[in-house]
Amino acid sequence: MLVAGHETTGSVLTWTLYLLSKDSSALKKAQEEIDKVLGGRIPTYDDVKELKYLNRCIHESMRLYPHPPVLIRRAQAADILPGNFKVNAGQDIMISVYNIHRSPQVWEGAEDFVPERFDLEGPVPNETNTDFRFIPFSGGPRKCVGDQFALLEAIIALAIFVQNMNFELVPDQKISMTTGATIHTTNGLYMKLSPRNIKEDNFFSLEGKGNNHGLLLS
Repeated sequence: MLVAGHETTGSVLTWTLYLLSKDSSALKKAQEEIDKVLGGRIPTYDDVKELKYLNRCIHESMRLYPHPPVLIRRAQAADILPGNFKVNAGQDIMISVYNIHRSPQVWEGAEDFVPERFDLEGPVPNETNTDFRFIPFSGGPRKCVGDQFALLEAIIALAIFVQNMNFELVPDQKISMTTGATIHTTNGLYMKLSPRNIKEDNFFSLEGKGNNHGLLLS
């Protein structure tokens, strides 16, 4: 529970900030919603359900960068899967969540970051209401037991960060992935930070030089 509770949520926040930093329109919408709902105060539990767009940003991030990217299940009985794939009892099956979530046969604009693809006024996306197209927490009796807590802490943490900070990717860095229990960045993810509503020349740098400070997400 300790490992799953911090590594997965940390990875979700890393990639969500990465995606928002590349989409100024989505970032602006998230900032406007946070400012409207919170009015400058710290978010509470009751605020979470009102941060609908921010919620969808996290879900869309988990679609593009699911944690874990692969699920393993063991067949309890012999079966035949669609496509006439035979499965023997006791056979392990690896399910690529990453490929399902990015399949153009399943999603329109599968490689694009589009939080609005999940209806803001609709139910929270899960495996059942998406016909198992969206399975970041798996599904069925072996589904992640901490999904609600994970979403809660991710929304609260992201809301506080976006509420208080501007951020942009450091240019000319190569951002690549490596996988384990989650999808990591190979060499880190560097961003320039500044408190919101200050001049551009006060941006924090990531090198820690002079009076600047930095942030490394990984």
